Amino acid sequence: MAAVKLLMHLLTNGQYGYFRDELYYLACGEHLDWGYPDCAPLIALLAWTGRHLFGESLQAIRFLPALAGAGMVFMTGLLTRDMGGRGGAIFLACLGVVCAPIYLISDTLLSMNAFEPLFWTGCLWLVWRAAERGDSHLWIWAGVLAGLGLENKHSTAFFLVALAAGILLSGRWRVIRDPWMWAGLGIALLLLLPNLVWQYLHGWATLELLRNVQRIHKNVELTPWAFVGQQVFILLPTSALVWAAGLWRSLRRGAGGLRLIGWTYLALLAIMIVMKAKHYYLAPIYPALFAAGGLWWEELTPKRWPRRVLAGLIAATGALFLPMALPVLAPARLVAFQEALGTAPPKTEVAHEGPLPQHFGDMFGWPEMVAAVARVWDALPPADRARAAILAGNYGEAGA
Repeated sequence: MAAVKLLMHLLTNGQYGYFRDELYYLACGEHLDWGYPDCAPLIALLAWTGRHLFGESLQAIRFLPALAGAGMVFMTGLLTRDMGGRGGAIFLACLGVVCAPIYLISDTLLSMNAFEPLFWTGCLWLVWRAAERGDSHLWIWAGVLAGLGLENKHSTAFFLVALAAGILLSGRWRVIRDPWMWAGLGIALLLLLPNLVWQYLHGWATLELLRNVQRIHKNVELTPWAFVGQQVFILLPTSALVWAAGLWRSLRRGAGGLRLIGWTYLALLAIMIVMKAKHYYLAPIYPALFAAGGLWWEELTPKRWPRRVLAGLIAATGALFLPMALPVLAPARLVAFQEALGTAPPKTEVAHEGPLPQHFGDMFGWPEMVAAVARVWDALPPADRARAAILAGNYGEAGA
């Protein structure tokens, strides 16, 4: 299943053009530092690494995100197996992750979002094993993934708060007395320390930026019900039969160690709703619910045919939504397809306008814009050009 996920991206991620975030991260990769106002430092290092190892083509800079997406699927399978799931449960859980539009979108692009589910799922898997099976030494590796996750995207801090709440609400209090747990926490903080020092030296620039974003209402703000509804859409409506079942399986009486996963999800959901987060900020937590959901279906239906019917339904719906998640259609045909289907991915930023979904719309126009600016720049007298600057309206334009 991980190989299928990887192949899907390798065959399609060379279409259209550079996404605006990719241009910015490539530019950050030319100025490596321990922090940036609007992102943690790991993505710049990954952009630099991919560019120097594989080149500057779309397929080259998007290879590492595709690999991370395959790793997320593989990690989902490991978690399902360790929960007690067999082949049917593992297949159903991994299929849900493979077909989810939000993961198809994020793993097509060089961005922090492609790596975040891998760090979260790996960390949650290790914490679950350490808390449930007593494999205390795994706290060390959980701390490593948590620290790297924080250096990848600051929202991992909210995941860790929710994870702590999940540990306490599920009754796993004994881990507080485990010195290995505190050692893992220390490692996570140690890995985060360089970015904290950078933030201090730069006046906590990220916090200032977040306040500005909130003040100008840059992002689409959702009601709690709209936020939950969009979770169903971005993960694929039919896949809700798996991950929602996983939430139920994790919270019901007798769930045992799975309660840690269920309470972690609910705590994180509450945090995101209160913060009026973008709908995809919650996406990295769902592989764990898909794992629990695959287990629930396997326990509920000893016979294979109900699971096969459900898998066929998810695969068919995933194929229907595929053109809106992967760049497989020409833009004009995609617009016609969306109109025929009567739906389109919800936008996340107020200012976005255009016939294409934002993750596709922001892949077009950059070469033409740069050429227009270059013509003006080249036409300047040498004396003016020597003291001229280019003012861009956003980081995508600046990156281009």
